[in-house]
Amino acid sequence: MGRLLIGLLIGFLVAGGVTASDQALWRQQGPKMVLIIDDLGTNLRLGQAALALPGPITYAVLPLTPHSRRLSQEAERMGKEVILHAPMANLQQLKLGPGALTLAQSKQQLQATLQADLDAVPEAIGVNNHMGSLMTQRAEPMAWVMEVLRERGLFFIDSRTTAQTRAYASALHAGIPALERDVFLDNERSTAAIEAQFLRAVDLARRQGSVVVIGHPYPETVGFLAQALPALGEYGITLMSASAYLAEQRDTLQRQWARARAEAGVTPGQ
Repeated sequence: MGRLLIGLLIGFLVAGGVTASDQALWRQQGPKMVLIIDDLGTNLRLGQAALALPGPITYAVLPLTPHSRRLSQEAERMGKEVILHAPMANLQQLKLGPGALTLAQSKQQLQATLQADLDAVPEAIGVNNHMGSLMTQRAEPMAWVMEVLRERGLFFIDSRTTAQTRAYASALHAGIPALERDVFLDNERSTAAIEAQFLRAVDLARRQGSVVVIGHPYPETVGFLAQALPALGEYGITLMSASAYLAEQRDTLQRQWARARAEAGVTPGQ
């Protein structure tokens, strides 16, 4: 896609979001679910159990953790999608672990830390935020983050750990393919609570055409998903990796843009 078309499409998204006609077209293709499993890297056994789940799941790997390299490499060998789970400053001042991005860092320090995090997970083709309820509210550090992602050709997923997040908008303004989380599966780790959230995600997918879901490699979550994911087809929902879904969105918007140009009498090259 040319730079002009990218800019126009991003401008369209930033200005008006996804229109009703866009959603209608995506619904014709059937509802989609993007499932992300966060926090891989600290526990090998739980991480490997999560990798064994069926289907095109996206795995968010914490940088510089004891098992991040092994799990990231195993995921790639299995054909699974890997993204960086970038630790970002939170309102509760919870410990972030290695590779943390904080408000105390200068632009140079923050970007150098993020570059090192990405180098530590070379399989990553995108990024989402780990915690980040404080940092994702701040426009300037998020713009610094997006500069690095744009240079590396990565996408971004806003985990929406705060309702005041500006991360998704920052990504779109930077011209970066982006998604935002709709449902957390396992804020409560009981099977009943996870099932309720999963059914909520199914309902959202049916109503709005797609849903982005985040879970964690908890035994309760992995056990439930092992049973639930094979049944997604019965709900008429297709499970997609984040990158595949973003590519589908891009292709749909390109077709709509081409059709709009044709209807307006704009010839190719103009």
